Amino acid sequence: MSSSSITQLLYRSESLIGADSALQMSDILVEARPNNARSDITGILTAVGGRFVQIVEGPAEAIDDLLDRLVRDPRHRALTVLDRRTTETRQFGDWDMVSPRLAPTELALMTLLLENDKASIDDYAAVLTSAVRHQEAVLEGRRPRHGFTTITPDVRHQSSRPPKATG
Repeated sequence: MSSSSITQLLYRSESLIGADSALQMSDILVEARPNNARSDITGILTAVGGRFVQIVEGPAEAIDDLLDRLVRDPRHRALTVLDRRTTETRQFGDWDMVSPRLAPTELALMTLLLENDKASIDDYAAVLTSAVRHQEAVLEGRRPRHGFTTITPDVRHQSSRPPKATG
C-alpha cells in the first residue's frame, strides 16, 4: 500500500444520546472536527432512527485509532463496520466532519440502506453527499437540485427482511 493511500470506513451504531437532535449532533461535531483535522481524517456523520451512520477516511493508522476510540465512546453501542476499503482519493476531502439534515426522501433511502447487508460506502455516500449539497443550496438561497437517487435497483431489492404488512 502506498503512503498516499486513503482508508475509508463505514459504520453504524445505536445512539444512546438522542442523536436525531440537531443539538446533540452539533455537540459531537464540535468535538470531532479538531480531532479529525489533527489526524487528517475527513468524513460525514448522520443519524437515522436512533442509529449513527458515519463514513470516515484518512490514513489507515488514524482510522484504526479512531475506530478504537469509537468502540469505547459512551454515546453509542453496537458499533458495526459495514464496509472498509483503500482508495487513492478522498470522497469527503472538503469536510473535516459534516452532518447533513436529511430530507424525507433521503431519510427513506438511508433506512433502505441500513436494512441492506450488501450496501457499500458508495451507496451511502451518494445519499449523504446529495443531502449536503441540498442543504448547501438551501442555505445559499438556491433551488436544490433533485435526482439524488443513485442507489442501484439491485440494492433496493436485496433486503433480507420481508416487506412490512400494512393495515
